[in-house]
Amino acid sequence: MVDDAPLLQSSEESILSSERFWFALDRQLVSSGLRLLLLLPSFSFLTAFGALAYAQTSPAWWAKIEPTIGLSFAMTLTALTFVLLFGFIITQIVHRHRTQLSIASFQSEVNRLNQEHRAIQSLHGYEGLAHHMTSVRTKHTLSLGYAVLSTLLLIGIFYVNIETLNGRILLLLSFSFTLLSLGQHLATRSRPFNMDERTGLLEAYNPPIHPSTLEMVFSDLVKTHMDPLLRSEYEVYSKEIESCFLTGIDPQFAREKILMTLYRHSKGLDFKTMEGELNEVLDQTGMDLVRDHPVFTMEEWLSIIHHVERSCPAFFRMIGRIEEDLGAGRDTTTNDIVFEVDMENVVHERANLFTLIHNLSDEPRTIVLRVQSPDFRPHDLAMTYRLNPGEKRWWSKKSVPLAAEGDEDVLGLMSGLLRDGTMAWQSLLPERFGEATVSVRLEEQSGDLLIGRQINVRVRSKYRERVRASGSITTNLLGCIGLLLGVFIKIRDIFDAI
Repeated sequence: MVDDAPLLQSSEESILSSERFWFALDRQLVSSGLRLLLLLPSFSFLTAFGALAYAQTSPAWWAKIEPTIGLSFAMTLTALTFVLLFGFIITQIVHRHRTQLSIASFQSEVNRLNQEHRAIQSLHGYEGLAHHMTSVRTKHTLSLGYAVLSTLLLIGIFYVNIETLNGRILLLLSFSFTLLSLGQHLATRSRPFNMDERTGLLEAYNPPIHPSTLEMVFSDLVKTHMDPLLRSEYEVYSKEIESCFLTGIDPQFAREKILMTLYRHSKGLDFKTMEGELNEVLDQTGMDLVRDHPVFTMEEWLSIIHHVERSCPAFFRMIGRIEEDLGAGRDTTTNDIVFEVDMENVVHERANLFTLIHNLSDEPRTIVLRVQSPDFRPHDLAMTYRLNPGEKRWWSKKSVPLAAEGDEDVLGLMSGLLRDGTMAWQSLLPERFGEATVSVRLEEQSGDLLIGRQINVRVRSKYRERVRASGSITTNLLGCIGLLLGVFIKIRDIFDAI
């Protein structure tokens, strides 16, 4: 096994370097950037329609050109369609090859982590991610196969001529297979992935599980949205960074402050101020680790935070409100409890309801968090929490700066509030589209209301996802109809000849 390690590493580097080239080509020209995978078949549809429209007679102005070219207008458009479809096949090959390299790199990384006794396959979401990747590869294979069939049928037109019924049937069948090819491709555009970027799997990963109560709020939230490979690396990174905490610093407080500071950096906090805040919890080795870590670079952290922010905007909106209250020195709704709640204004597949509760008094107390809604499942949810007093009063009645020496600033107070507070995260499933309401109540055990919030939201499907899904279904349906129509026309012609 020891002898095989260098060979395995060399193979991984070779796959990764190859993927880097093909991914750059794919991103700039094929699937993104110029988007040749969409442009080429779209233009081929126009030329195919033109060829079918002028199958019998060419336009008058073409009479001067036809003797030079030696092809009718319809056959010229057919030749142009062939060129476009041939280009479409090339882009399909490039895109599928890049996808195959990503999958190979993924499997190679899994094998490497297994050799390090890190069981990636046991992590939540691994099977779903692996299935999605292989499913995308299968769709790309089908899409490529349909494109090749479409091109072969188009070649047949040059032997039978488009003026004949068989030529027009071949054109119809070629057009139908192109539609089927495009339909398969559209179904893969919603959740792209790559292994060239450390965060390349985040878009493809759909967290199957999340904690209902966040113990370490930022850390738990970030880990939940990380794909299995990145999560495994993060666990190692957390142990490395934990060994660099200053003496006397609570590890949970330090970890939350680091992530809070990185989040504020993504929102505009300058690099010098960020380093000053990190110096309050990290030694020089830890600072070097944050700056120069091979996996979690500053760019990667910004990508991760941006992804989590897009997935859970309600959480960051709530955090932003609390930061504004702390900075302005506003008092809490009640004298002894911090209570904040937020949820997406526009809900798609599911709603993320975040609730922050913190006991500001010196005595522990037990409260009931109740969530009620006629428009979401579950309709009635009640959770009992025992709120212990914090290490200190993580709230200020006077305005505080965003960042300053010590913990008497917004970043320090927020880090302590998130560590000592109770953050509930509930997923609510909508039952219908349109306007919906959610009632969040904080009650005593006796049922007496302490604080209540009413949230009004709108439930609708994702526009882009709806367009892609409907486009995929429509193109596949039209492709099947075209194939059946071509077969029907040919069968009818055979019977008419008899």
